[in-house]
Amino acid sequence: MTRRDIVIVLGTLVVAVGLSAILFVGATAMSPSSAREPVARPRVFFDQRGSLPPGLTVVDAQRRVAGPLQAIVPLQRGISDTARDAAGLFLVLLLTASTLVLANDQVVAVYRASLGNWRSQARVLAAGLVVLGLAISTAALGWVVFLNFVTGALPDSPFGAPAALQVGLTAFAVLCVFALLALLVGFAATSWRLGDALLRTRALSRFQSQIPAPVVALAGATILFILWQIPALGAIALAVVVAYALGAVVTARLIKEGVTT
Repeated sequence: MTRRDIVIVLGTLVVAVGLSAILFVGATAMSPSSAREPVARPRVFFDQRGSLPPGLTVVDAQRRVAGPLQAIVPLQRGISDTARDAAGLFLVLLLTASTLVLANDQVVAVYRASLGNWRSQARVLAAGLVVLGLAISTAALGWVVFLNFVTGALPDSPFGAPAALQVGLTAFAVLCVFALLALLVGFAATSWRLGDALLRTRALSRFQSQIPAPVVALAGATILFILWQIPALGAIALAVVVAYALGAVVTARLIKEGVTT
């Protein structure tokens, strides 16, 4: 073996040992222990008789691990949090890319409907807020009416009320799927619009003609995902993005029907 092969083998061995130690620490921290120590957070929780127990702190997790491996516990926690965030980002990018491929014509139509000056952007956002408010209020009112019908019309039937609830939940799930599909189209167009707006700035304008549109949309989706992780701004940014995406879809539909220009 040459010196390069030896270095590669040793490097692979070190990486394997490090990963094994991290996985061992994670498994040990989650394993059952004595009754004097806090109970580990369960992986699946279906018990309705109590609340979800709190997760272990770093100090509690270090008590479950042998002395030399206690220093790896903070690193293992950091890797777990990073992996969870990375999985969320990967899911957002996967949904955005799939929408760009499978619904390209719809995304392009929604993107064109969101073009314009700040008045057009405000109009799209206002339309989305109105649609979002109407959807929430309609869903809440519909459920109140439906539950009133189930409890009032089918009080003594042993199978009528469960069957009616199952039918209602199924219908509501189908409506949610269609709403999510429309939201995905609007989100892909919104991400594309955001990435395009960033590329039009003076610092990035020279790259505008070199970067493909799907990459621009994925960059915009990444920026939106990062904004959602900010504690004080995440919820507001999520609500604004959802409203803008719905507003862009509604505006594109109105333009297609010839209601507005």
